[in-house]
Amino acid sequence: MTPSRPLALLGARPRIDRSEWPSWPPRRAEFKAALEKVLADDQWGLGSDAVSQFEAAFAAAHDATYCLSLANGTVALYAALAALDIRPGDEVIVPAYTFMASVSAVLRAGATAVLADIDPLTFNLDPEDTASRINGRTRAIMPVHIGGNPADMDRFLSLGSEHGLAVIEDAAQAHGAIYGGRKVGAQGLAGTFSFQSSKNMTAGEGGALLTNDHAFYEKVYELANCGRTPEGPAFMHLSAGLNLRLSAFQAAVLNAQLEPFESEAELRESNGRFLEEALNGIPGIRCAGRYARTGRNAYHLLIFRYDPGAFAGLPKTRFLEALMAEGVVATDGYRPLQELPFVNHTGAPLPVTEQLCRDQVWLRQFELLADRPLLERLVEAIQAIQAHADLLLEAPHD
Repeated sequence: MTPSRPLALLGARPRIDRSEWPSWPPRRAEFKAALEKVLADDQWGLGSDAVSQFEAAFAAAHDATYCLSLANGTVALYAALAALDIRPGDEVIVPAYTFMASVSAVLRAGATAVLADIDPLTFNLDPEDTASRINGRTRAIMPVHIGGNPADMDRFLSLGSEHGLAVIEDAAQAHGAIYGGRKVGAQGLAGTFSFQSSKNMTAGEGGALLTNDHAFYEKVYELANCGRTPEGPAFMHLSAGLNLRLSAFQAAVLNAQLEPFESEAELRESNGRFLEEALNGIPGIRCAGRYARTGRNAYHLLIFRYDPGAFAGLPKTRFLEALMAEGVVATDGYRPLQELPFVNHTGAPLPVTEQLCRDQVWLRQFELLADRPLLERLVEAIQAIQAHADLLLEAPHD
């Protein structure tokens, strides 16, 4: 059905008031109580109960044996690679479609980041293109669960086993995502998470590393805790480690998010599936798919392709302008990593990544916590843009 109501860019009232979306970061009374508890304690960092409680709970929530909380997601990736003794000349395979930290962590560890293309269905690292880039210098594969949508861990673990490679999951956007009946993040040797302010769990900044390998956990602990071992004396430094720790204040804020997290993850999954079904019914819109063994998408992002040809040739920039004028929080996304000045990509072309970066539109995770009627208005806004695309083309704009 063609929406009869015109668009905000054409003089109508927006379909959504931005204040209707759930606030993010969330505003909860529990945060204040958790922070006051830490303030009343004399352990604001190392040795804090808040930190140890969070590490135990986050590991349990992600089917992992060990969790080490860290300063942010980028240093978590770096710590995982450094604990592998990654060195100059080594190569780590990384998707070309991801946040720059996936590459910068490899470079800071002294290795070469080898970019591989993505699966056109899920927008995750393509296992077949990854396999084609493995050589004698490859030390690790870094699948990124992009937008919270799990990568094909069966295939990556098989490649790791076949070639003797570590599999490090970049799960920065995938809190609570499920693949093959297990949470992502500890299916490979290790997985890392981010708690930056946009993430599904946030402390403003912060990170974590999960693993089921005790020896690996001890190596990362030593690196992140000034060269100490978990049980060793305070001033026995076995190596020139760094201080990459999370503070008790950040852990307290994260602890206050653990109880509602599972219900929020289920709400995002339900709303994400609703939006995907509705948006896929609009010609020219195609949402990211999922693998058959994906049990839950974390939906840090809901990513869809936009085809101007189905919108009377309306450029994506104008589509986004019209959608945001309707009160929808929508943005363009990543640029291909090979275009960044510090990335030296000399391998085979990456056409799927390049095309997605032209087509992509992002919706944010907090939108998927909204009530269903608000999401219905979001869908209606896109339908209305399509119905009035010719008028948008004719209307004057900057």
